Amino acid sequence: SSGINAEWPLRPGTVEILVPEETCQDVYGVGHVVFGATWVFRNWTAAIADCESKGLELALPKNEEENAQLQRDLQASFETHPNAAKFAHENWCWIAATDEETEDTWLAVKDNEPLTYFNWDKKQPDNKDLPLLQKGKNQNIVGNSNLARTQNVAGIHRGTGMWDDSFVHYKRPYACLCPTD
Repeated sequence: SSGINAEWPLRPGTVEILVPEETCQDVYGVGHVVFGATWVFRNWTAAIADCESKGLELALPKNEEENAQLQRDLQASFETHPNAAKFAHENWCWIAATDEETEDTWLAVKDNEPLTYFNWDKKQPDNKDLPLLQKGKNQNIVGNSNLARTQNVAGIHRGTGMWDDSFVHYKRPYACLCPTD
């Protein structure tokens, strides 16, 4: 079939978007997944926009079980997806969490609500500043945005499931939360 129906409440004035099956079902022989991986390099904001363009949302585990499911789906997709081989050196994938508004207050992108579950790696989040050399070279990328100058967005390690804070302009793969039936 050409797609599955994205079933959740739609905002007034929006149209219903059909999601291609390959996004979430029978992903290269893996079968149905909860989180559909996208093996394309995008910065954090572009990853959010891409998921939204499909009628989905960037993945954000809300508990240990969802975190483990996201890690399994990423790993299964990595092992079978034809684009994944070029990502062998990239272990981090974007998730929909940010502390841009208030440092160390991590919010979900979807509803701007504080996170109640975290799976930070050791010594994370560390909120590193952009290195001085990069600040000068990347002024056009960074501008005056606090989001770009410090690590204010989050990623998940596809091998361990642990989280790290990162710079918004880094380009990484990501996963979208698939619609439920």
